Amino acid sequence: MLKFKGDKVKRMGKVLKTGRFLKGIFMMMILFALVIPAKPASAAELTAQQNFSKKVSAELNNYIKKAGGKVTLQYQDLVTGDTFQINGKTPNRAASTIKLPLVLYIMEQADKGKINLNQKLKYKSYHYYGGSGVIQKDRVGTSYTIRDLVKKAMIYSDNIAFIMLKERVGQRNFINYMKSVGGQYAYPNGQNLTSANDLSIYAKRLYQFSEKSARGKELVGYLKKTVYNTTIPRGIKGTAVAHKVGMIPQDRIYNDAAIVYDKNPYVLAIMTKGISYEKSQKVIAGLAAIVNKHHQIKVSANFFKSNADVTIYQSKSKNAAVGTLKKYQTLRILSNQGTWYQIKFGKGSGYIQKKSVTALLKPAVAGWSANQPQIGIIKMTAMAPIVDKITAGTVIGYINKNQDYYFFKKENDFYVVDIGGRVGYVASNYITELSVSK
Repeated sequence: MLKFKGDKVKRMGKVLKTGRFLKGIFMMMILFALVIPAKPASAAELTAQQNFSKKVSAELNNYIKKAGGKVTLQYQDLVTGDTFQINGKTPNRAASTIKLPLVLYIMEQADKGKINLNQKLKYKSYHYYGGSGVIQKDRVGTSYTIRDLVKKAMIYSDNIAFIMLKERVGQRNFINYMKSVGGQYAYPNGQNLTSANDLSIYAKRLYQFSEKSARGKELVGYLKKTVYNTTIPRGIKGTAVAHKVGMIPQDRIYNDAAIVYDKNPYVLAIMTKGISYEKSQKVIAGLAAIVNKHHQIKVSANFFKSNADVTIYQSKSKNAAVGTLKKYQTLRILSNQGTWYQIKFGKGSGYIQKKSVTALLKPAVAGWSANQPQIGIIKMTAMAPIVDKITAGTVIGYINKNQDYYFFKKENDFYVVDIGGRVGYVASNYITELSVSK
């Protein structure tokens, strides 16, 4: 009897241990499911950024290899935030590109009322510095407004203007500014160094500043009028470019940092070393042309996939929501309009913010609409889910209450609709009104 009870206790212990083990496995499966996205990207999909990075990398590296010398580069799409770099954080001599963060700092200070752009500064003999610029031809003792010095520093890359402006704000304050906005190199050990990444940070900040400030727009205007246009602008013809160059010909240094005002604007910073003065300009132009070519392919994507639940708006503003697109859904792009994608929706079109989706060159979705003829209009009695199939369908989006929507046929108790080029189904119990075209 005692032996029997002992065996029973042992068996019960094993059962309890097994139960706890299975429970642990079950809990791990739940946690794993929470961590892993429900619908990861399909291998059949090709995002526009993936294609861009692969193709531009191969072509740029081949071009750099043939050109010789050292090249660092940083690209960033100002709408989507997509980035690409080749040794972007590697330091190099900044030359006159250092003037860009200085005048940006000054214009931001002016915007805060801390600097008066009409204040006059006197050109003194110790300010003299040769090289680029026009002030060196003027008489010592001539006075210039801060605004005029900013203009000369940007359009003519005036060295004396830079020295006078830096003296006005103080080098320590200037260094602190560069660090505060994310610059990694701010006169380390007194050296005038920067990187393609740092230059792209300053160019992006200028773009954002110009979007909300008249002084930012003024600064961009000067950079568009610079007399040095043999580099990035030459490689991107027909598109406005605001840029700042910096060169040290005797040391074979040539750099350029630019805002490219494409329909999808982007920043591009290129730094070269060990290439002759004449050749380096052609190399930078060639690199810019390659980046721009692949940028155009990227922004011409025909599809997008939602990164989260995304609101669909009636126009390019956030004033009138007409529906919602569920996470991980793919739609066709009707047109590319600045920071928005236009899609087919309702009786016309809808708009989705680009930053909330991922552009695709190749989708992995079945059930695309073949532009079926619209036979009528339905109106929603409540927020209506759109499913991808009639039986056990998955919700791919919603139509807001009281929205009118075209349909092109009816199947059982569902109306078949076009949501961004995709076939969807809306149950008839969500429909309050129906009109059929004759």
